Amino acid sequence: MKKSVLATLIISSLGLTACGGGSGSHNDSTGSNPSPTEITTAGVVNKGIVKSGQVAVCEATVANTSQQRCVSPLLTTTTNEKGQFSLTGLPANKALLVVVTKGTGTQMKCDYVGCQDANGNPIEFGEWMTVPDDFKLLAVIASSGEIKTANVNSLTNLAAKKAIELTGSLDLTTDIVNNSNAIIGKALGLTKPITEMGSVDITDANAIAGSDNEDLRAAILSASIEQSRKSGSVNIDALIDYDANGKLAVNKQVVSQIQADTTQVVSQAKAHSNHQGNTGSKLDNADQDISAINPDNIEIGIDIDKPVANAVVQAKDFIKQIRTVYTAASEGGDLNTGLTNFADELDDISSIAQEDTHVLLDNVSQAAIAIFEAMPSSDPWIQDKFTASNGITVTRSYGYFIVSEDSEEGRIYMKASGTYSFDVNDEEASDSDCHNPNKYNYYCYTYGNELSFVNIYVDELKAQKGEASLNSEESNIYFYGSDNWEKRSSASHNFVEYSYFGSSDRDYFESKISQLDSVELNLTNVRLVLNENDLNRKQFEGAISFELNEYRNEKRDSGNHSVNLDEFGSDRNGSTIKENQLTAKNLALTFKGELQTGNDKVSALLDIRLNNPNNYIHSNFSYSEYYEADCQSHQGIYWYCLEDYKLYGDYESEETSYDFIQANVKLELGANITNSNGKQVASKISVDISRNDYNLIEVDAGVTYNGKDTYLSTSYKPYSDTNTPYVSLRDGKGLVATLTEKGEDDIGGTIYVNGKPTGTIGTTNNNLLLIRYTDGSFESM
Repeated sequence: MKKSVLATLIISSLGLTACGGGSGSHNDSTGSNPSPTEITTAGVVNKGIVKSGQVAVCEATVANTSQQRCVSPLLTTTTNEKGQFSLTGLPANKALLVVVTKGTGTQMKCDYVGCQDANGNPIEFGEWMTVPDDFKLLAVIASSGEIKTANVNSLTNLAAKKAIELTGSLDLTTDIVNNSNAIIGKALGLTKPITEMGSVDITDANAIAGSDNEDLRAAILSASIEQSRKSGSVNIDALIDYDANGKLAVNKQVVSQIQADTTQVVSQAKAHSNHQGNTGSKLDNADQDISAINPDNIEIGIDIDKPVANAVVQAKDFIKQIRTVYTAASEGGDLNTGLTNFADELDDISSIAQEDTHVLLDNVSQAAIAIFEAMPSSDPWIQDKFTASNGITVTRSYGYFIVSEDSEEGRIYMKASGTYSFDVNDEEASDSDCHNPNKYNYYCYTYGNELSFVNIYVDELKAQKGEASLNSEESNIYFYGSDNWEKRSSASHNFVEYSYFGSSDRDYFESKISQLDSVELNLTNVRLVLNENDLNRKQFEGAISFELNEYRNEKRDSGNHSVNLDEFGSDRNGSTIKENQLTAKNLALTFKGELQTGNDKVSALLDIRLNNPNNYIHSNFSYSEYYEADCQSHQGIYWYCLEDYKLYGDYESEETSYDFIQANVKLELGANITNSNGKQVASKISVDISRNDYNLIEVDAGVTYNGKDTYLSTSYKPYSDTNTPYVSLRDGKGLVATLTEKGEDDIGGTIYVNGKPTGTIGTTNNNLLLIRYTDGSFESM
């Protein structure tokens, strides 16, 4: 996969080759699409949703920007209940400032943790609150195109303030506006203009379910930024600033705080929506993407006040960028060659996950189980030893539980402390004959439950098996669950003494439901090494986390046996039924860190999230056995029996449009790799696969190469007979190319620059993919 994943990101149907030319004109004539003199703008104010907010728009002159308010507004309006507004008659091709302030009855929805109203009173998530008198949100937009979206939120507020800060006492230009918005978007991993994103009400399950993935992500980022700002733990305005080399760079501390707050915001939103429909999966998808932001892999590469080329030139540069990435990722290209060299060195990195590592990790889990068993058995502050059911000895010493084992299966040392709680309830409701072996008529019934809470803090962990070793510090294992059991049996015998007449009935039922309400494993500062003292040393450093919620294992075992006896024989029948169902609400598994071999390193992220909001049964085993027997006899002597057996089995449930597993898988690799010329090439690849709806799989991929970003999006409907192939290519700074297969050998599309159509893509009669720009020039893709 390492050798080919980049090339496959740009689908082969594009047929990208550097074979076209066309006019080199830089005139930005729009041909038959003249630029409008006035535009209409519409948007949503979302910090959360702001209703009855006062919206003013003015030119972004220093008179207005220096005061961050519209001294002489061009137009004003008020937001509705959904935070929406629209304005008609704004001047075209201008840098505009949008200012939202408190008006009559202005309220805002709480969409983050720890909301307070203007009087400092706590407000619940999803509730309305009155905004303070100094409430203000900003956005800057460049009024190109016929209709311009102007969402206003915490992201646009950051961009507007940064534009004003970095340009000093100057009027803003459309270039400055576009660059400042692009900078904030790039810093936070967004690939679409921020003024077009962030409109989703994350307190509304229906809004989440029907949202665009990136629109939702931007809304969550906006809420997280507001939470970070309110907490005061970091200076949010310092997200972007100049580094020691005079280049704009991303502040790691600010990003880290936003990511931490995002996890809380998403948790609140999931709980508030009660995991309705695909909300949990879509929120997880957004959390994945935000958690994956790595400032080390982000090169802003934008000068905020640098003039931007006209639209056609930008469009042509974008097509050239696509060609460059495609060529570099193809066989023989620098990027492909560099990755191939890196892959050759990492060809057996997978051996880290081979047999020795499997045994090593199993040893770790067995040690944790032993400590779990040892915790409630005696006072941990008394020094003694405890032997667990798996044979591992635990030394309890002054509040610590220590496992130190050395066997054929490897060495393991774990030092841990923790807290625990167990509550066992065992009840019986049987008759007096239940436990009397001489009685043939009885009724027995027992039931009970056990609640367990365990939190293990791993202070030190060392494990080794063969060539694999694992070290970790400050790790945590959390467990909360319950067992519920029920046993019932009865017998009834009715025989006439000294005769061959009578009947007998026996039945039994056993049920055990084991539920893990929450399981969390967090291994921090992990160091997994293979071939420690070898030239082929391989290493993973980072963090591993696992979370499982509402895991349920339900087992039932039941049966009955009946006999009816007379002088001619007996009729016998009975059944045995065994059932086992497994299901879970959601699961998350994340590896985040660095892979290293030799002198090469690659930052790596693998994030897998599964959601099951409608309780789809993962495993549904059912086995039934029925029998009937008709036996003929004379005075108790049996001659023969006619028997009939029936067996039934069911082993798996099928997904339906209502019951299915929602999934989000994210992979990201970033590295400075050595290409065929011996030069270091900065690169990053990412693949994000989402299944939030039964019949829709969405794929987003990204490539960073030579300081430029190229993003690709497409989707597929696995249960549809017809799919219209399409792809959207973006640079994250307002350049977009769309391609759609309209028929056999017929591909069409459009190139947009900041929302403005700047070129069309079509297939010629000789199957050539041709781009026609609005200035009359053309070239082949």
